[in-house]
Amino acid sequence: MKLIPKQYYELEVICNTMIDNSARCITFISLSGSEGSSSACVSVAKRLQSQLKSVLIIDLNPINTFCSDDKLPTISKPWCFDDISCQLGVTNYEGISLLTIKNLARIEPAKNKHVLNDAVDRLKQEYDYILIDMSPVLKLNRNNVPLHSLSLCSELTFVTVGLGVNDEESLCKGVRELKQAGHSNIKILISQHNFAPLGERIVKLLEKHTKKWPKLCTTLKARINKQRWLFEHH
Repeated sequence: MKLIPKQYYELEVICNTMIDNSARCITFISLSGSEGSSSACVSVAKRLQSQLKSVLIIDLNPINTFCSDDKLPTISKPWCFDDISCQLGVTNYEGISLLTIKNLARIEPAKNKHVLNDAVDRLKQEYDYILIDMSPVLKLNRNNVPLHSLSLCSELTFVTVGLGVNDEESLCKGVRELKQAGHSNIKILISQHNFAPLGERIVKLLEKHTKKWPKLCTTLKARINKQRWLFEHH
């Protein structure tokens, strides 16, 4: 998992939204994957820790799990939601407490929203915030925890939308599926890490019209290419 620089997120706005909604269990979810949902989850966890809050991340994303990061310890106890092992299976990721799906012994109990809610209630006795990194809403996988399982315990759901990755149709479909699964408090989190710099987008547009205006487009492209700041991510 490649972390996205924290400047791409208005972390204060996110944290204030959590406070305004009195949310202690928050789900971070993307539409199709690679929109930066996991990175947002980690960034928020670190911000909360800087405010002396205790935070637990529950990694329920089998498609892009934390276990792909070499900073994650390889030794951890198997755990399950329906017994005390979910407290005992917590490992450490860069100073953050983490339960990873890599070590989940049985996924079946997590498909029952009451079992998952009871587990989160137990964990709330030890942590101020529970952040759930969920699998993409539009990706079907038999190892996914169903969306409806989180509807009882998740008090706030952040849907990460990647500029240059997602379109309006996929966003509407994803939000509709979340609502059908029982998620009522949904907020949109905009991510721009995959959004091409302005220079690249202008050059691409000019290339489409080169046949019609060859001299003009060639001149403009040459001038734009000299402005290197247009090709930097801001």
